Amino acid sequence: MSCNGCRVLRRGCSEDCILRPCLDWIGSPDAQGNATLFVSKFFGRSDLMAFISAAPQNKRTALFQSLLFEACGRTVNPVNGAVGLLSTGNWHICQAAVETVLGGGTLQPIAMPPNTGDVSEAFRMGGAWSNAKIGAGGSTLMTDENAASFLSGISEVLSGFGRKEPKLLNLFV
Repeated sequence: MSCNGCRVLRRGCSEDCILRPCLDWIGSPDAQGNATLFVSKFFGRSDLMAFISAAPQNKRTALFQSLLFEACGRTVNPVNGAVGLLSTGNWHICQAAVETVLGGGTLQPIAMPPNTGDVSEAFRMGGAWSNAKIGAGGSTLMTDENAASFLSGISEVLSGFGRKEPKLLNLFV
């Protein structure tokens, strides 16, 4: 039977599917499909599969999570992405964006004030995400304390990518 990732990508699934273990941390089948579809639209289906297959097997789940957070972060904050949200103390926006994607919602970029690239200024001015909540029950995917550790751990995964490393590293700048 096809896993939810392969189902939404309309590709054949086998016993040794590389996507299936990456999605085990996501509870519902619909959320697994939503996450896979969003990440594949952002990075491209073939690049997503290449990234995952190039990573060591024990790091693939962390890689998929990282790609999901970065895709969500770049969508809501196109200039600075997930790292920009983390560095300005707005990690809850990235978490809310991931929850939205897992729930099947769509994301919009944060409304930035004129002549500024500072997302924290958008919050002081009442930007679109200034009152963002995490999930329906206030659940969090990741705490602020371990968010920096999570993102810094990606460099270990990236070390196995060889020529693709510069392409991925540019996403975190």
